[in-house]
Amino acid sequence: MRDADNPYAGPDAAIEEPVPPAIHWTPAGKWRRFFNWLIDQLAIMLVMTVPFIAIYAIDESGWGAWLDGMAWWQERLLGIAFAMLYYTALEGATGVTLGKLLTGTRVVDEEGRKPTPRQALLRSVSRMVPFEMFSVLLADDDDPRGWHDRWPRTRVVLRSRAKQVLA
Repeated sequence: MRDADNPYAGPDAAIEEPVPPAIHWTPAGKWRRFFNWLIDQLAIMLVMTVPFIAIYAIDESGWGAWLDGMAWWQERLLGIAFAMLYYTALEGATGVTLGKLLTGTRVVDEEGRKPTPRQALLRSVSRMVPFEMFSVLLADDDDPRGWHDRWPRTRVVLRSRAKQVLA
């Protein structure tokens, strides 16, 4: 008995996975991204200042004295640690930072999904490369992606302008 004559035989056609509709994101412009950076820098300074004020208020002779005696490179390392924690935690958990929230943008991966924790960490590490901040300014106007976008394969896009494009 042939399979074509068997009423219980499966179909001969190959099963194809459904392709989800492509999503078109509008990239955030350079000025909006500059304001993201500026707001985030202020937020990082605030996040760093509050614990230090608490430390000085509680234990001026112990931790406060240690903070006063820090060398410039130790202060820089502490600032880098705070910045990496700020960006990695917020972008990894929500896809936005305070700057992105206020300017109506968000971070997405190349498929339009929230970035993975690994991508968020790689974005944060990439930001520490000297002169990285200029990579967005020198990028193409149509796709202003800096090194911290290109290396982890992410984008900063406008939050409210997502459109589905039927493929």
